[in-house]
Amino acid sequence: MADVLSGTDDAAKLLDLCSRSYKAQAVWYLNAFWEEGAEAEADTLWGYVEKCAELDLEKHEEGCGLDEMKAHVFLERCNETLTVRELRANLRSTGAIGEKERPKLVPITHYLLFKYKADWHKLVNAPQGDNKAELEEAQRLLDACAAAFKESEARASEARTALNEAIASEKAAVARDEQAKKDEAAAKAKEAEAKASEADAIAKEEAAKAKEADAKAKEADALAAEADAKAKEADAKASEAAAIEKEAEAKAREAEAVEAEAPFKAATDEMEAALAEVHRQEAEYQGKIDDATKRSEEGGVVQRNKAKNELAQLKGEDPLPLRRAKITLEAAKKKADKARAPFEAATAEATAAR
Repeated sequence: MADVLSGTDDAAKLLDLCSRSYKAQAVWYLNAFWEEGAEAEADTLWGYVEKCAELDLEKHEEGCGLDEMKAHVFLERCNETLTVRELRANLRSTGAIGEKERPKLVPITHYLLFKYKADWHKLVNAPQGDNKAELEEAQRLLDACAAAFKESEARASEARTALNEAIASEKAAVARDEQAKKDEAAAKAKEAEAKASEADAIAKEEAAKAKEADAKAKEADALAAEADAKAKEADAKASEAAAIEKEAEAKAREAEAVEAEAPFKAATDEMEAALAEVHRQEAEYQGKIDDATKRSEEGGVVQRNKAKNELAQLKGEDPLPLRRAKITLEAAKKKADKARAPFEAATAEATAAR
């Protein structure tokens, strides 16, 4: 008996088809469009069935549709990556689902409809045939196709494994090469660092030697300065001793000069005192005259007359002895100064030489 889909309309029939296994949906599609080019896509459809069963972690080959996330993984493996918006637009483009409809699962039938731009009404109403022999032959061909696909998948898996191993080996070799380059670069960096450290050590050693030489030069300068200071100190002490000796000699000469000058100095001092007394008396006499003269010109008649009498008496005194004593003392002082001058000069010279 020919296989038919349950449902009173095409939408219900599509729901029945989409509830069947991935394999059953693919077989229905192949039977519906076999004469329209589906025969050439049999291997491809079987590959889609295998991928869906692999991604359906819950029901595997008994499943009927993938959730939206797994559907995107399926498309990526088929090299048909789409955005969420693009996938939904493609599902709606066939008319199999409404514009606002968001199915929780994406059956393989929906994918085949937008993949091959097939008419879903024709799909759900396509006869599957009532010839058992033809169906069995079709099933046999599909099974053979599936077996061939599995074989090719196995070979492809082996090839992928070999390729992955080759890639891994190449990556390991590249990694080893990179590590070798890094090790070489690290070794060169260490060598450069060692050379830099060596150069720094040499520079520090040279600097230390320069400092040592500078210190020795300064030490030599200090020793020379110390020797010069000691020499100057010795000269100073010798000069001091000579000065002390010279001062002692000067003091001795000064004492001799003072001693030699002493009689003349005493006589001169005595004459100076006598002359000063004469000058005092003379100034006192002149003062009395000036006072009497002033009083004779001021005050009352009696006072003026009295002052005039005093003035006449003062002027009547003989000033000759005072003048003679003054002249004599001044002459004697000049002689004494002249006689004392050599001794006074010697004393001054002896004092200056100390």
